Amino acid sequence: MNMVLDMLREYQEILALVTLVSVAGFVFGLLAVSRVICRLPSTYFMVYGTPGPAPKLLRRRFRLAKNLAGLVLVFLGFVMLFVPGQGLLTLFLGLVVMDFPGKKKLILRLIHIGHIQISLNWIRKKKGSPPFVFPDQKATAKKSS
Repeated sequence: MNMVLDMLREYQEILALVTLVSVAGFVFGLLAVSRVICRLPSTYFMVYGTPGPAPKLLRRRFRLAKNLAGLVLVFLGFVMLFVPGQGLLTLFLGLVVMDFPGKKKLILRLIHIGHIQISLNWIRKKKGSPPFVFPDQKATAKKSS
């Protein structure tokens, strides 16, 4: 027991930082992640990957801001895998927000994981939004081949 107390005293700053990140991630997860999930249209994954073009002047800045926000979500999601919070869901949302090669194929694979579908629709139900409509896994596999 004394060894644990000694370690806590020795790494007090690191423990405080981990606690702060944990609390911030938990609050962020409760507020922002659920809000973003509920603002997406229920058919988002059916027509996934066909957004309209942004105005030319704003494209570069918007893309940079969007990728930075996605990177922050991925980082917070990874941290929340080890501390309280919605880790997998935040990681998933970060991947949805970011732009990278192979993103569409990865997202379509991930949404076929039952826990992700259940979690996404549970949040939407709590906020009074209609559930997501997910593409059929067999039809998705045929399209990507």
